[in-house]
Amino acid sequence: MPHGHALSCITSEHGMLRNRFLPLLILPIVLAGCASTLPHNLTGREPSIRVCVAKRSAELTLHISDGAVLQSVSRRFRLDGHSSLKCVLLEDGSIDVLMDGRKARTISGAFRCFYRQPGSVFGFEDASYTDTMLVASDGEGLYLVNILPLEDYLKNVVPNEIGRNRKDNEFEAVKAQAILARTYALGKITLPLARLFDVHADHRDQVFSGVGGRDAFSTRAVEATRGVALSFNGQLAECYYHSTCGGRTEASSLIWKRPQSKPYLAGVSDRGRAGDFCRIAPSYRWSEQYGREELEHMLRTFMPAANDAIRPEDLPDRDWHLLDMNIIKRMPSGRVSIMQIVMGNRARQRAYYLHGDNIRRALRRHGNERPLRSALFDIHIDRDRNRWITRVRIDGGGAGHGVGMCQWGAIGRARAGGDAGDILSAYFPGTASKTLY
Repeated sequence: MPHGHALSCITSEHGMLRNRFLPLLILPIVLAGCASTLPHNLTGREPSIRVCVAKRSAELTLHISDGAVLQSVSRRFRLDGHSSLKCVLLEDGSIDVLMDGRKARTISGAFRCFYRQPGSVFGFEDASYTDTMLVASDGEGLYLVNILPLEDYLKNVVPNEIGRNRKDNEFEAVKAQAILARTYALGKITLPLARLFDVHADHRDQVFSGVGGRDAFSTRAVEATRGVALSFNGQLAECYYHSTCGGRTEASSLIWKRPQSKPYLAGVSDRGRAGDFCRIAPSYRWSEQYGREELEHMLRTFMPAANDAIRPEDLPDRDWHLLDMNIIKRMPSGRVSIMQIVMGNRARQRAYYLHGDNIRRALRRHGNERPLRSALFDIHIDRDRNRWITRVRIDGGGAGHGVGMCQWGAIGRARAGGDAGDILSAYFPGTASKTLY
């Protein structure tokens, strides 16, 4: 789900794409976002989005069907009769293209593939993609980018973000999710072109799994909200969302230690007449238990990445144990703002501090990319007769960072009769929905 963003239309074969294609070869990749002013240049036109499907250090293989065309800056080639396109990065940054194992040509910088007739798909690893595939080199790796209409992108994103096979009485929550996903994507589309892609296909932006990721219910929600985005004072709203707030969302400035939050991201209560709307969520309340050695290993591994002031050499392996864990400060929602970790031995000890959402990143089990479910928690410590920690239990509520829309809360509100507008107004007070195309 999103962390923190005008527009131009890319067709699959002609026109605007050619104007944008040459800069792909010469402009550096800039990972910073852009201003999120409302785009006024759409004039009823749906934009396209560039989704980075993969980055590989040396090579990648794209599976193709008959009717595919390869377009470089200067030449176009038909690929009829071929089933695979292997791309190998050379030392000078150019790309060797092999068709069914045979070298076809060397291309400098980038090329794109598309089909002369719609309907065919490209295969990459376990997923399928439509429209246009861009293969580009930045000199250090190969990027595979799917260029497709924004609404088609959303039809693949929304079910990944709010879940599949939702019930009819949850439709308004899925519509709200579609509006947020669209707003987020519009904010990430760049003009002028400053990087090779607009969004990643994973949790760094929004999860996009190709054409196989579609769900009929979510598709209907995307179509029902076509072109609708969330705005505030003439700008695209910053649209964050998470699984479960646990009872209250939190200000973005407190979670991520940023400048003052936007007024609509200040944190709101999720409580209704019958209780918290997200009480239906699987992670509304939860508990995790850790043995001392497991927790010590986790902290040694993940604390340096969660706080730049902590170096791996500050956490020796031998005779350096977990002595205490203390919650120093909480946010208004109850989430932990500052946490103290005390490690050492009988003769010497040291306190380390974790802040905001980075607390979750330090408290995650090995082999699990996901951080601790939420920073809304209490700590319970068991000790032996010598006061050494033996076990730690963390009792928590919610899942995710806690900023913006609570997805399970949105589902609860929809079940209670709220529409998409009600849901968005509850989590983003002061914003308005605007149809852009």
